[in-house]
Amino acid sequence: RREDRCVVDAERTGAMSVADGRATIGAAMAAARDCADVMDAQATNLVGAVADVPMDAVLRAQTVEHCATLKDRAGRVTFELALLEAELADGGPARDDAVRRLIGVEATRMEALAPLAELADALERAAERDPAQERAFVLVIEATGVMLQGLDRAREATAALDGAARGK
Repeated sequence: RREDRCVVDAERTGAMSVADGRATIGAAMAAARDCADVMDAQATNLVGAVADVPMDAVLRAQTVEHCATLKDRAGRVTFELALLEAELADGGPARDDAVRRLIGVEATRMEALAPLAELADALERAAERDPAQERAFVLVIEATGVMLQGLDRAREATAALDGAARGK
């Protein structure tokens, strides 16, 4: 019967919409998790790398401190994502809440990355005074670039989720 087909089609479309929503949430969470993993790995690598290059002692200490902050924030992001994943497994929260929380996670990552711009500026000035310190500048710039790429991928996935939640 035509009426039964319409009900079945409507139910199937709704089920696909839920499945698509879960896939979009999963993609956004995976991108956020990857970004946190990249932050943690880059911070670890950067601490090891700057130990072996000529570098102003104060700037080395600042670099190590910023890397510790990056690792801490990456851990916080991972924890928040684990909480969100557990809630999703239990049937909640709503997609809008997941978007809000993923945007909060994004803000945490951005807050941790922001001081690297000032550090890079200071390292560039140091390298201009002493070319032997240029390698430290390059290491920080390269690590920051890799972390920003991960942040961009996570932002794009969260924006896709937000657009899906708003029906765009």
